[in-house]
Amino acid sequence: MLASYTASSLLSEEQRAFLDEVAVSFTVSDETLNTIVTRAHAELYRGLARSDGGRASELPMSPTFVRQASNLANRVSLGMAIEASGRRIRIGSVHFDASGAVKHKHTQVFSPPQSELSTAQARFFDYAAYCVREFLQQHNLEHAGVCLPLGVTIGLPVHTGKGVQCSVSETAKEDSLDLCGSNVGRRLCDAMLRGHLPVHITSVTNNVVSALVAARFQDPGACVAATFNHGVNAAYFERLGNVEKLHSAEHNAASEVAVNTEIGRFGSAGNALPLTMWDRRVDRESRNPRTRALEKLVADQYLGEIVRSLITDFIDRQLLFAPNCPVQAISSAYSFHSAYMAPIIEDESADLVTVDALFAAEFGIRCSPADRLVIRSLCEIVAARAARLSGAVLAALVLKASTDNRVVNVALGGVLFDINQKLLDDTTAAMEQLLQTHPKQVQTK
Repeated sequence: MLASYTASSLLSEEQRAFLDEVAVSFTVSDETLNTIVTRAHAELYRGLARSDGGRASELPMSPTFVRQASNLANRVSLGMAIEASGRRIRIGSVHFDASGAVKHKHTQVFSPPQSELSTAQARFFDYAAYCVREFLQQHNLEHAGVCLPLGVTIGLPVHTGKGVQCSVSETAKEDSLDLCGSNVGRRLCDAMLRGHLPVHITSVTNNVVSALVAARFQDPGACVAATFNHGVNAAYFERLGNVEKLHSAEHNAASEVAVNTEIGRFGSAGNALPLTMWDRRVDRESRNPRTRALEKLVADQYLGEIVRSLITDFIDRQLLFAPNCPVQAISSAYSFHSAYMAPIIEDESADLVTVDALFAAEFGIRCSPADRLVIRSLCEIVAARAARLSGAVLAALVLKASTDNRVVNVALGGVLFDINQKLLDDTTAAMEQLLQTHPKQVQTK
């Protein structure tokens, strides 16, 4: 992690010393990682237990019953995915052939006007119904007497109930749509009825549960799904008999339920995660201080902000950029996006021209060769820690999912990995390293 700057003669002694201080602060030892695996694993177990008056788990571990459709032959099913910010609604259709295999698919993305996001909740759900109508008309899916099934997924923490009852439990992220307390299933059903749309909502789930179900459809061995987007979450299939808080004579203990862990909350109730002063600063200034600790160390929403906080400290120490350089833009919160990190880390040119070009275009700052090296080193340091922490939590999930000694296939996805292949590779490498001491079988996809 330190090789990119330790041998360079470009840096002053002061720059090198502060980079060393940062690197040490962000280093997570193997011993610490193993401790995180142990504590996360214990928290996953605690979240499934009955409430007995002791310390409640910081992970809700919400179970969702998943039923496989009995006959998909020659059917059409719809899906709606609502981003946490509400800024994109994705509608899709899947057409099955006579054997029940996927024949073809259509997808369309809608972007609600800002007015629909900043006014009453009812207007947002009416806009969602409008998106469905537009999709049906554009793809010629309106047929007399045919009511199409629609599964809905949303990128917010939810409590699921019977049928399509599904309420948003918190507004988790910096730019989340404010639907806290709203029964998404009921509000969407009402909007579809008002629009006289030929659809019936069959389910409303958190997006990671939908990702898990989709992974199982493609691969019967898929047991864990994790998404690394603006937020971080994971779900896995659990034997119903292991979910103590759901024990009932009417349930088959051998059957499976999908468990939404809300793993991004891990570490919020104690000192399970190693935090630096820069992490505490980002947490303190966030929309939801002292919550979702893991998410704030590894998610796309926050990685860039951690790097930006480090950059501004270098600026304040007069260790970065020329005097009188225009730093107003880089001083604005969340102005340095995590998407910038991948091209900076991957810049292997002698002069790190990508770093200079990016800062000139986005912030109006021309970088010296030393500036470019400092910035890339900071991105590498923050990304390397995120990969190791993510790998540790994934290892805990694999251990929990493999309780019955089954082979565990893991589906990983999300915009963070889509734009940063090295982060994905380092995350899976960390997970596999931590699992080497355990007799579990795992495959990542």
